[in-house]
Amino acid sequence: MRTHLVVPTFLMVIVIGLVSGCGPGGSQRPPRPTRPESETNESNAAVNPPAAAVIPGDNPHSVTPDTSSDSPNAKVRDVALVDATWPELLALVEQHPGKIIVVDIWSTACEPCMKEFPSLIELQQRFPDDVVGISFDVDYAGMKNKPPAYYRERVLAFLGSQQENQVLHRMCTEPAEEFFNSIQLDSIPAVFVYGRDGKLLKRFEGSSGESAGVSYEKQVIPFVGDQVKTR
Repeated sequence: MRTHLVVPTFLMVIVIGLVSGCGPGGSQRPPRPTRPESETNESNAAVNPPAAAVIPGDNPHSVTPDTSSDSPNAKVRDVALVDATWPELLALVEQHPGKIIVVDIWSTACEPCMKEFPSLIELQQRFPDDVVGISFDVDYAGMKNKPPAYYRERVLAFLGSQQENQVLHRMCTEPAEEFFNSIQLDSIPAVFVYGRDGKLLKRFEGSSGESAGVSYEKQVIPFVGDQVKTR
């Protein structure tokens, strides 16, 4: 006489679930461990650094350059931005004897820097025969997967959005923290003024105690104006 094995319904559900890869409640079986997404992204970035000016989460003030003919940022292509170290920038200062040199140290990650930047242009335009303005961007943070070129497009986008000017533009190729330490600079914006003989006359910086920050209107322009008069 043949016997029949009766399997309770609840046991059948468990067996089917195990075979199909689902746990109680139909949840999927945990996948095998994979390389963390952050590591994958870092690796991809190191091989193919983003070319876009907007870097999500990196800087809310970055601007996407639009080089179409009808765009106000079309002139971004005309901005000459040269890589440089601080010693190379000082050599540039020495190339303009007889002029007052105003060096603006800034970054696109620094909102006060960008707010004051148009005043550098105004200062040079006010004293075109006496003043040479130099902007020194310090966006580069020193990360291996984000070389200076990584920041170039967004720096150019900002510079290209400014009024047409004769300011000389340089981009620091030293990591910002190392650069700050090398010249004992605590914060930016910062403005260094060099005399007609190439020697440093004044450092305007946020930690100088003169104000909560650097103001061209209240500090830099009056100081430079006095230097122009003493020629």
